[in-house]
Amino acid sequence: MTNNEQFDRERLLTSIQKCRTHLDRIHYASLQIKELFPLTVDRYNDLTGANIGNIDQLVFRFTKLQDELGNNTFRFLLEVLKEDHTGKPFRDILHTLERLHIIDSSDTWLSLRELRNDLAHEYPTMIDETIDKLNYLVLQLPLIENILKTIEQQVK
Repeated sequence: MTNNEQFDRERLLTSIQKCRTHLDRIHYASLQIKELFPLTVDRYNDLTGANIGNIDQLVFRFTKLQDELGNNTFRFLLEVLKEDHTGKPFRDILHTLERLHIIDSSDTWLSLRELRNDLAHEYPTMIDETIDKLNYLVLQLPLIENILKTIEQQVK
């Protein structure tokens, strides 16, 4: 293995470790609030401070995990796999990841990105939309976890 290949692998492993940390925190927060889901308007209105804190942690860590995967891990993985991605639009990178069976589909990843963006902009008057997004987030957690597991298997 050349020095560049070792450097690329180390960057990927560091990025995976960051993702794993975010996922561990997601698991902890999810465990604390699992009885609340699926979230309803009544449950939302009765949230305790601790529940709100755990939901905030869940949203924050999902955002960080999605960012790390999309901004770093995917690119580092493609470098390690010797897949050309230099100068390619992100959509093309997603198509490559789809071809390699890292992600199910680029559209699914883009929907996770849209969810991440929506969750980053919370509006107190839009309770129904917030509840729908939080319920959708909880349903999508296994998907993003499987993406990370697939990447981890690629580097073993």
